[in-house]
Amino acid sequence: MRRVLLRVTQVWLLVLIVGSLQPARPGVVVGLHREIHWLAFAGAAFLLFSLSLNRRQQIHCATALFLLGLSLEFLQHQIYRNPMEWRDVRDDALAILIAFLCASAVRVRRC
Repeated sequence: MRRVLLRVTQVWLLVLIVGSLQPARPGVVVGLHREIHWLAFAGAAFLLFSLSLNRRQQIHCATALFLLGLSLEFLQHQIYRNPMEWRDVRDDALAILIAFLCASAVRVRRC
């Protein structure tokens, strides 16, 4: 089961990265831009937290995922000369934080 979860997580992150760096976006994506950020980063966080063995690994995963989101926004800024989208960085961080809090609550409830 862990191997399947690992593969799903890898595919999720790959789609997140490739999707973020696409030059053109369909109208549906533009209309749901913020919701997609929340879904993409909260989903990635939950997957990574599920693979984590302890709280320290969860914190490392949350930090790495935040830095991935920041890096993707910076790359979009550099490649496409878009203004830096700080709202997207904020949404990514909030999605990761909420996923972390939910995962922590579930972990406490199990113990």
